[in-house]
Amino acid sequence: MTWLNSNDYDRGYNDGYNDAMNNRTKSYNRSGLSMKFAIHGQHSLETYCEGYDEGYRIGCRDKNR
Repeated sequence: MTWLNSNDYDRGYNDGYNDAMNNRTKSYNRSGLSMKFAIHGQHSLETYCEGYDEGYRIGCRDKNR
């Protein structure tokens, strides 16, 4: 992904998945730690949170298999 693209879904997904697999509680603390957020603002934040939620859900499912 380029910095010109405001979609931060993939980074959110990976963070959420890793948190779930490592038994961490949900935390959106890393959502604003991206150059995409600094450049694009709200849209990158929203897509990060969507990706994080989905990644966390899938991580919980995979961990409990």
